[in-house]
Order: sequence, then structure tokens, then C-alpha cells
Amino acid sequence: MLQRTFGGRGLNEFKEKIRNMKKVFLCFFVCTLTFLWCSCEKHNYAEGILSPYIAVEDVRSIYKGSEVKLNESNLRGAEKIVGIVISRADSGNVPGGVVILQNFTRGNIRGIALDVGAEAASFRPGDSLMVTVKGAALKRVNGTLTISGLADTAIRKVGQRNTVTQQVVSPYTLNLRPEVFESTLIRVKSVSVSPAPVPGEIFAGDRFLIAGIDSIGMHTEPAAGFANKELPGGASIGGVVFLKAAEDGALKASVWPQTYADITERRPPVDPNAPHLGNKAIIITGFANDVKGSDGNYEYVQFMATEDIDFAVTPASVFTCTNAGGATPYPGAAPAGGWVTGGGRTYKFELTQGVVRKGEFFYVGGSNKRINGANSTSISNAKWVRAIAYVSTDGDGAIGASSSGLLPNSGNAGGIAVFDGVNIVVASVPMDVVFFGGTGIATIVNVENSTGYRIADNDHYHTVDPETHEAQPFFFQGSNLYVIPHQNPSDQGIFVKLGGVLNSATKTWEEPRGYEFFLMEKTSPLTSIETGKVTLLK
Repeated sequence: MLQRTFGGRGLNEFKEKIRNMKKVFLCFFVCTLTFLWCSCEKHNYAEGILSPYIAVEDVRSIYKGSEVKLNESNLRGAEKIVGIVISRADSGNVPGGVVILQNFTRGNIRGIALDVGAEAASFRPGDSLMVTVKGAALKRVNGTLTISGLADTAIRKVGQRNTVTQQVVSPYTLNLRPEVFESTLIRVKSVSVSPAPVPGEIFAGDRFLIAGIDSIGMHTEPAAGFANKELPGGASIGGVVFLKAAEDGALKASVWPQTYADITERRPPVDPNAPHLGNKAIIITGFANDVKGSDGNYEYVQFMATEDIDFAVTPASVFTCTNAGGATPYPGAAPAGGWVTGGGRTYKFELTQGVVRKGEFFYVGGSNKRINGANSTSISNAKWVRAIAYVSTDGDGAIGASSSGLLPNSGNAGGIAVFDGVNIVVASVPMDVVFFGGTGIATIVNVENSTGYRIADNDHYHTVDPETHEAQPFFFQGSNLYVIPHQNPSDQGIFVKLGGVLNSATKTWEEPRGYEFFLMEKTSPLTSIETGKVTLLK
């Protein structure tokens, strides 16, 4: 039967196929057993040769709150660190016997203090060091994370005159993560010195550097080369960050400048006997918060001087605020720093140059100086006291982050305030304010916590309720409910004229300011916003 079905040749081929299938199955079976056996067997895979170097950032992470000896295990097989010296022993403003080493690894700048004793005097900023830290101790000395107990031959100088990297950091960021910036070289820009110095006070000692509501310390040793220099009222200040434990145990950052050259953009201290602006010396008379097209660098505020002012003698400050639910800091809540909160909430213009005469309009705002956005009439010939390219530039005094717009066109209320002087703090009271927009309260004021925007005593706001005689220092508190509505739809090119009558002798409002939404054209002249329903002095 088989022969009839397959033939003789077919039968042989069939038998051969059966034998081959058995071989394939046997091979598969053996391979499977081998795989399973290998899967169960333990192996010691080669891990390569460990680097003798470890990043400063990784050394810092070894410290867990108490002194620890650096060894092969916690150094993960390494024994050395490398970095650039950023401290200057001959400045007199570094803890004795300490060298600060800064290292850049994996995109991060980190630093560490080395206790080297008298040898510290032999190192200069820019020196490149290789340091054997295996066997040394890692601990906090007077608050500073320090490597001590280094062997006499532990440090090797391998280069010099290297570029030293300095990070620009805000006090807000420094306070968020002080240990990240510890023992690194930083610069804080446009900060005010507190307590505010008077002319003749010197650097020696401890002060605070203020930006908005945020502050960090500044320390100057009596032996520092600049210790007896006059302390400025404000400046941009560079130096090495040291940490010190506060009374509550928290580590607080302090900047130690290395030389007087680290103190730049110095502002003179405020003379307590210097003249000040008078009551209602500056009033708000209009604003363009929604020009035609893009607002960036085109928004501006119009003011009037009610007395002759030389801002070099009697400076002033203008603030704007925005309060969208997601605006930071303090998203969804009232700003703890009020007008000096900064970030995405408030923006500061310092008026320190220029002269205006009584009854004269002047302007503060974006650098483009156009009446109604791009390609509109230039108003650069108007009296501009301060203009900033705020799309790319932070506010004066480091208050306010660069932004595409400072004044809101919709949603929660925004505001404008003008203050006497430039050293403005949370408790400072403005000489004039105006608010415009929605009536949502959550991001404006928190009466229980006493946070919000302080108001002026003017034609629409009162620091004490006229009827109940209760204190109401904030906008949207008590009877301080006046707000100019947003104009809808947006992007029409509106200038909001604020027209009223102020008695310049008594500085009282005989006719409270109303508002007019003046529709501008691209070709509107400057006179169109300085005439008509505008504020008048009597």
C-alpha cells in the first residue's frame, strides 16, 4: 500500500524527513534546557574600571546631617574631587583657613568648603585643584558644609587663571534651595540694603539684601578690605554663598562679597533729612493697557505732576500688578508682598532722573513709546521719565519678571500705584492708586492674613472707612471697592482717560476722577490723550 501511495523513492524520502524532524526537535530540546540552566546560574558581570574622581555634587549628597568619614564605599570607589577656587583669602572676607572650591558637572554648578589651614593663603581664584578626599571628614562647621582632615599631600594645583563662573540668582530662588547654591559664586541684582543705611554707615557687619518680600544675608568681616567703605542703599552684589543655622535650626543663606568690585550699580543711601515728594505730588491720569495688536513694550501710564519735581532729588516708584489665577508667586491667592511681590505679579519702575513741572503730563511704560501699538504715532517726544523693554527686562530693583504684558486686558483686576522714593517695602503706602478689571477677590486680598495691595487716600479709596472708622488699608477691603471695568471686546486700541479736578493748594479732589474709554487710531496724535476729559488742576 505504501509503495502504491508513495512509490519506493517516496517512501525513502518520507523516512528521511522523519529522521530530520527528530534531529530538529532534539536540537531545540537541548537548546531550551541550556537556556533554562543558564537563566538559573548566577554570573559576575564585569562592571568596568571605576573613575577615581567624584563630582562635588555627589560628595555633598553623602552628608545626612552628621559628620561622616569619606571612604571607598560612600565615594563609590572614587577618591578625588576637582574644581576651581572661587574664594580670595587675601580679601579678608572668607572664614579663616578655608578655600571654596566650585565644580561644574552634569550641567550643575556646586561648591564645597575645604579646611586647609594656613595653606589657604596660597590659593587664588581661578586655580584648578585636584583634591584627594578619601579618608577626610565631611561635616558642617559654623553652618558650612566642609571637608576637613585632609592629608598634607591631598591638594594638587593643576592649573591657574581659569575662568570663574558666577551665577545670577534672585533672593527668592536662593531661599528656595539654599544648599544648592552653598559655596558657589553668585550675584544678586538690584537689591536694597536693610536696615536702610544712612550716609556714612559702613559695610562691616551683617545686613539683609531685599528684593520684594525676599531677603538674604550679607556679611562683611571687620578685616575685609572694603569693610570701612560706605554702605550703599542698594546695589547688585556678588560673592560666595555661606549658610548659617538660624534660631529655628533652618539654614539661611548669606552672601560674602570678596572685594569692593563685587558691589556694582550702587545707589547712595537715603538721607533721612533729604526732601520728599509732597502729598499727592503725582497723580494717575490715564493708561493704555490694551493697545491695538500686541501689547508687549507698548503699554504705558500717564501721570500729572501737581508740583515741580526733580526726580534726581526726590525720586519716585511706579508699580503695576496683575492677578490672574495662575500668576506666580502665590497662584490663586493674595500676594504676600503686596506691591513689592515681584515675579509675575508686580513690576517696578524707578523714577530717578528727569524734571517735570506742575500741571505737566509725563509717561512711564514700555520702551517702544507708541500711542497705539506697532506702526502707530510715535510719542517719544512726550515727557518720558522711565521706559523699559519689559518683554525682555526685569523690573527695577529686581521686582518683576520680564513679561509680554504688564497690565491685564481681561479677568481679575490689575492696578497701578505710585510711591514716594525707591526704597519701597511691604508696608509702604502709595500716594495714588487705580484699579481696573474684574471683581474677583481671591487673588487680590486676604484680610485675615493682612495681605494684598495697599491703597492711597484719594478720590476713590480710603485707608479708614469714612462711615465705620475701621481701618481698611487694602484694595477690595471694606468700602475700597471702586474698580474701572475692562473694555469689551479687547484689542480695540483704548486709552483710559481719568478726568477729575484736583485743588492743587489743598490737594483735595473737588471732582472725583471718572473714566472714558477713548478709542485711538494708529494715527492719533499725542494731543488726543492730553485734552478733552482729562484731569485738571485748580
